[in-house]
Amino acid sequence: MIARQRPNRRIPRVAGRRGSGSGDRSRPSAPPTAWWRLRRVWVAAGSVLAAAGAVAGVLSWIEARRANEAALGSDLRVAEYRVTTKSDVTQTSTSAVTEEETVREVDAAAVDIVLENRGEQPALINEIEVVVRAQDALTGCSGAGPLHVTTDYDIRIPPELRSRSVREPVLFNLGGRSRERILISLGSSASEAYAGWGTIFTVDLRLKRDSEIVATIPNLVLMQPWQRDDTIARMVSETLGDHTPGYTDCVAAHMRTLKRAIDRPGTHSPHMVELYDRLRAAGAGGTVEGIWTTELETVPDPDGAIGLDTVHDGVQRLEETLDTTVLFRFTETAVVYYHPGPFDGPDQARAWCREHGLAVPSLCRPRYVPAEG
Repeated sequence: MIARQRPNRRIPRVAGRRGSGSGDRSRPSAPPTAWWRLRRVWVAAGSVLAAAGAVAGVLSWIEARRANEAALGSDLRVAEYRVTTKSDVTQTSTSAVTEEETVREVDAAAVDIVLENRGEQPALINEIEVVVRAQDALTGCSGAGPLHVTTDYDIRIPPELRSRSVREPVLFNLGGRSRERILISLGSSASEAYAGWGTIFTVDLRLKRDSEIVATIPNLVLMQPWQRDDTIARMVSETLGDHTPGYTDCVAAHMRTLKRAIDRPGTHSPHMVELYDRLRAAGAGGTVEGIWTTELETVPDPDGAIGLDTVHDGVQRLEETLDTTVLFRFTETAVVYYHPGPFDGPDQARAWCREHGLAVPSLCRPRYVPAEG
């Protein structure tokens, strides 16, 4: 049987009708309506907002995680610090003639540091780095005996070391949410028999964990060696006695070095400052007329940017707090607030500090102010 074929029928094209593959393509499409355009804007805006929300969510999660890690970890910082003295430091003197050894306990300038761990986990310090900014040796103006003198400082600095650092391994482990006080003495590793007045060290202290700096204490100015409370009186007496020619010039040079060290911005050894003031008041390095006062506060101002209005506000604050007269003076690097006294000497000035609840030298200390200052 032969299959029958269907006739080829053509579907007539209807004018104006658009199909998928046939129709009149010469006519342009109708423009989108305003509603359609607004809908497209809404869709785009929604996409942007959704992406922004996703990013914000991720950032919030990261921040929350970091905060949680910080809360559960350690957070070590220096809560406070001051330059003071450390008692019962062993000092050994050896005679070069008889080789006889003498051992005694002395006081040494030291840094008193309060460490605080605000985190939950223990915090570790396993190295202290001392960055030496300056060493000023005040050698003896009249020589010294044939002795070899060494002091057992916690950190010993070679005498030739300048603008470099000394690293000392330590082990301080603070528990979570705790505080701990450490006292660190530092001084020369060489014999101090010929040190004369001593050596002034200007250093930065870096507390480190596995070579990473955890905290830095900058601009500490200390003077070694020290002995006991009578050291200042003994040095003043020895300095102002009868000496060989040239001694006066040596003393004057040491006084200039002391003044430069005291004028440096930073935290200074109270004994060093008092030594300078008492020598100056006694006429070492030239007669200076002045009065004994109590220094209450020193505000660093190396650029001279502090105005008089700010200074007067500081005076008013201290006068209201202490109920006493407060004056101020400008130095090359700071603004100094002080109570004028006058006092008969440093001991009377210190007694005034104690009476006003300011026994700590960093809050109140004797200072000799020249009359022209």
